Amino acid sequence: MNEFLDYIEIGKKVELILRTANGAIRFYCTFEGVEGNSILVSNPKNKHVKFNCQNGQLLDLYAYTRGGVFKLKCRLLDYSEKFCTLSLPMSVDKIQRREYIRVKMKISTIIKLFPATSKNTIHAESRNISAKGINLLLDTDISKFSKIDLTLLFAEQTIYTSAKIIKIKPVKIGPNTYYDTSLEFISISDKEINFIVKKCFEFEAAQRKKMLDNKI
Repeated sequence: MNEFLDYIEIGKKVELILRTANGAIRFYCTFEGVEGNSILVSNPKNKHVKFNCQNGQLLDLYAYTRGGVFKLKCRLLDYSEKFCTLSLPMSVDKIQRREYIRVKMKISTIIKLFPATSKNTIHAESRNISAKGINLLLDTDISKFSKIDLTLLFAEQTIYTSAKIIKIKPVKIGPNTYYDTSLEFISISDKEINFIVKKCFEFEAAQRKKMLDNKI
């Protein structure tokens, strides 16, 4: 039941889902630890909505850990300006094996390849991204290059990182061959990881809202 405690670290970002008659509302906070029979998280934040939940109300807590993604069904026990106190989970579901959520978000990316050639810079757009890596469809096989540098052009921030190849798979689209390319970030800072996690959460929340709006 509490397998997630073997993986999650204090200060790690988590999210709370409050389900209302008007749909699910997502809040972001950090895991502050377990105290007795309760879980402590920081004050839940959402830039559009104030956290408003009655004691005893059910919440879904998503913990993104190195052992996978855990969905915890908890009840709110207490709430203050500093902490939110939740019951120990009534149920725990392991819903994803990777540490960081991966979303189909398109981010303009500049790839610089070394040793340099006349075509050592590639402009591409991500197919999906997480805080640890990116997937792109390229028209060039970059496996022969010994060093790869990436520039990720988010609207709010530009991130520079070196990368290593995880997978390159040729893909035929019509008469042309492309390369399904997965790269892992290897020089990214904790602050930049937290930024990408936040952007992934926001993107997923927006996608879920669209799905809910379309059902109305």
